[in-house]
Amino acid sequence: MGFRFPALFTIGCLAIAASTIAQPIIQADRARHEARLTGGADGGIFTLERADQITGPWLPVQNQYITETATVFPLPDLGTSGVAFLRGVSRDLGTGGDAFQNLIEAYGILDTVAGAGGAPFDINKWDPAFEGGPATDALLSNPHFAMADKAGNIYIADKQSHAIRKVSPDGIITTAAGTSEKGNGTDKPTPATEVALNQPNGLWVRGDGTVYILDTGNDKVRRLSPDGTLRTLFSVSQGVSTGRGIWVRDDEGLAYVACGTTVKKWTPSKSARDFSTGYAELGNLVVDPGGNLVVTDRNGHRVYRVDSTGAQTPIAGNGTGFGGGDGYDALETGLLEVRGVWFLPNGSYFLATHRGSQVWYVDVDGIIHLFLHGYRSGSRRGDGSYFYAPQDARVSEVRAITMDWQGNLLITENDAGFVRKVTFLPYIE
Repeated sequence: MGFRFPALFTIGCLAIAASTIAQPIIQADRARHEARLTGGADGGIFTLERADQITGPWLPVQNQYITETATVFPLPDLGTSGVAFLRGVSRDLGTGGDAFQNLIEAYGILDTVAGAGGAPFDINKWDPAFEGGPATDALLSNPHFAMADKAGNIYIADKQSHAIRKVSPDGIITTAAGTSEKGNGTDKPTPATEVALNQPNGLWVRGDGTVYILDTGNDKVRRLSPDGTLRTLFSVSQGVSTGRGIWVRDDEGLAYVACGTTVKKWTPSKSARDFSTGYAELGNLVVDPGGNLVVTDRNGHRVYRVDSTGAQTPIAGNGTGFGGGDGYDALETGLLEVRGVWFLPNGSYFLATHRGSQVWYVDVDGIIHLFLHGYRSGSRRGDGSYFYAPQDARVSEVRAITMDWQGNLLITENDAGFVRKVTFLPYIE
């Protein structure tokens, strides 16, 4: 398992997991600074560990979700000593009771990446002095959604400050779109910080940094280009009506918008139109790995998969805020004001409840597990510690959950305003 940096090397290593023992092969190409894993647990997680000595200590350096039996991943920095040792841990997320344990062992520290708290009221708390400063020193104003691009920039729909904020990988916050004052800016291509927005409370981010903004108060979906130009992609003639969720396909050939009791569907050849109706009050929406639309019905306390005709099939929630719970069938569990939803590559998914103040994980068998616990306090707890403490309150009024391109989880919380992160790397005491 030890090697001296040839241009191309192959390492056979024993993968140790709580449930499945595999023997993946790592082929690493130093010139391309990448490696290929073969033989890992398909649909699981691969953890690459490094040591300077074969006897250890072994430290995790990278996690990656395995979507195929062969996966390419960036090669970590192996140091300059000329000798290093690697080994792999393949964690199965398939069927069986060990899958959830494998998941929580793959995640580590809980921390805050944006927001300093402040009054939990529906007011604009933005101060120009926050611009260009640490994101954790800035007051957010009812943030509703946070999502990252491939470069690691996090975009935040900061509803009551009428703007989209951007947190760069070095933790600095700037305004990406909006003037921080309510208004209805031009639809024409214009520098984004010169275009007034009105309570944007949803967004969708492409890997290249293109951002689609649900400008709720103006009944518009706006397109923010990576060069900082903003234009209106389309308007919703019948109004957005408490809209929160938006999803846009990468080629901009299809979009879905959550509008109160109705999901709207947009294509370039047709205006936004009713697609799926009859919800109590929609939260967020996303398209699952199979290409199906999935929506949360906040006031219906349920999650639905929606087919190509708009027909709904419940997949989680019993329609109330009570019953079931950790280890139960997701359909038997009360999800009090469920709003957030995000899928993993293998079809399992996370859910976030607003009034319930919890983050749940639903495995591929449809069994639900408590991932993060909390209560309606408008505060945050547990920063800098291992995230998993199911008896301790760590989050409050969770509005959205997404996963960045490195596998870290981004959690948007409460009116006081925080964006939290659960790091996708095993916790080491």
